[in-house]
Amino acid sequence: MGRMDSQSEIPWTRIASFMRQYAHDARNGLYSLDLETALLHELVTEGEAQACVERLRKQLRRMAEQMRSLSKMFQNPEPVIAAIPARELFLIWREQLTKLSSAPNVEWVDELSDVNVNVDVEMIATVFHELLVNAAAFSHGDPMKAAGRIFEGDVIFELHEPKKAELDTSTWGEPFITTRRGCYGLGLWTARRLIKANNATIMRRYNPDDGRLTTRISLAVA
Repeated sequence: MGRMDSQSEIPWTRIASFMRQYAHDARNGLYSLDLETALLHELVTEGEAQACVERLRKQLRRMAEQMRSLSKMFQNPEPVIAAIPARELFLIWREQLTKLSSAPNVEWVDELSDVNVNVDVEMIATVFHELLVNAAAFSHGDPMKAAGRIFEGDVIFELHEPKKAELDTSTWGEPFITTRRGCYGLGLWTARRLIKANNATIMRRYNPDDGRLTTRISLAVA
């Protein structure tokens, strides 16, 4: 977050505090509207009108959930560290694929041994999910490869994505930088913060020889 502080006239802590408060206030307003539409749903008896009210309620709840997620992104990560087998963490990564509405084709390769890592499982699962969400958003339909292995005392999780052209990943993970319509550039930024909070590292590298982007997460063996 140092780069953000140096480039902004407003301290980053104040921006984060504002976003949390704004999201909180917006959610309160949305909840109030949801209660009003719940009452309206009881009063309106005509079928099409009821269906319209129900659509409004679903949209309000979706917006409230978006604001909750936004507020959570601006909280300082406070991990609850516990030991977990690396293989179990790999399975959790696989499970994240099932939560995507449009999942890419991924080949899963487990080359892990019976070792543990010390992490906050929920946080790392969030990181895995974000990696897959981004991979799916920029997929060209070619199969990807996700692998887990041990290397020099670290547990390595890698995602290999085929790409049509070379990529510049230098700004990935910086807040408010995105090329995706309807997104805000906070997903990878949040993932980077969660990785750091778990004493892990992340690296991205594009290999022009095989046209693949590799994202590597490294965790120390417990």
